[in-house]
Amino acid sequence: MIEASTPARVGLLGNPSDGYGGRTLALAVPAFAATVRLVESDGIVIRPHGDDEPRWSSSRDLVDRVDRFGFGTGVQVLTAAVRTFLDVTDALGRGRPDGFELSYDTTIPRQVGLAGSSALVISGLRCLFGFAEVEVPDEVLASLALRVETEHLGITAGLQDRVVQSMGGLVAMDFSAMETNARFGVAHGRYEAIDPELLPPLFLAHRPASAEPSGVYHSSLRARFDAGDPVVRATLKELAGLVVEGRAALRWRNHAGFAALVGQNMELRRRLGPLPEGQLAMVDLAADLGAPATFAGSGGAIVGVLLDPAQSERLGAAFATQGVEFLTIRP
Repeated sequence: MIEASTPARVGLLGNPSDGYGGRTLALAVPAFAATVRLVESDGIVIRPHGDDEPRWSSSRDLVDRVDRFGFGTGVQVLTAAVRTFLDVTDALGRGRPDGFELSYDTTIPRQVGLAGSSALVISGLRCLFGFAEVEVPDEVLASLALRVETEHLGITAGLQDRVVQSMGGLVAMDFSAMETNARFGVAHGRYEAIDPELLPPLFLAHRPASAEPSGVYHSSLRARFDAGDPVVRATLKELAGLVVEGRAALRWRNHAGFAALVGQNMELRRRLGPLPEGQLAMVDLAADLGAPATFAGSGGAIVGVLLDPAQSERLGAAFATQGVEFLTIRP
């Protein structure tokens, strides 16, 4: 059996400029993970897990779940990963491996901006390439995972999630000058692993009821960017610039300065257009209690900085009254 687990991630600075030649800083969060297992089998089998099985108790249940989580299931995501894997083995002249069964499970909350789909894709690809005995560099794996979602699932997305989930830890990413890996035929940016111990204490909060497919947000943003919207283009440039400042703040252990940049990141995101009111309410609640926060991704989760240990208890209690799940992140 081959098994691979991939953590959730939170975007700290620069997101969502990764899809527009920008820069981002993001952290892998092992508290949540997607795990895929591969065993040899006759033919190719992908087994559904839990509520990913396409069955609904009523039409109302179907509409509610599709509106909250999108049309994709774990089986569809892994099928797309297998399709990309077979394209790669064809291009490498390795033939098409056959005879395997994939199963999966995940603890990553669905569609709240913690990169659950990409975690499943990366875990699946790691198992498949391990089965085929093909070594794939982390930066290439991230780009192949993006191909799975953009080409086969039609999802508008950027590289950030896949990069930090492939590399793990805290990663600064620069997408302003892409390089192409000749063997695999995919482009990647410049990625730098940073010691997570340089980070101040962080917290993560998410509201399950605020789930929304991230492609909804990214598709709208892409359309405005492609149309030359000056506000979108200028704001994405400013977001990318925060990463340079954030790296400097971490290097000098300026936690207050880093926290201020996280708050600024959120203010810039507000410029990019309407955002979910429930998610904004979580950001505002944290700010009122002295903890700057920003969207962890494009869903119902936020990530913020704890400058005072006592804030954790106050935040946890305040979020609990709002039906929000809260946990501290210890890098």
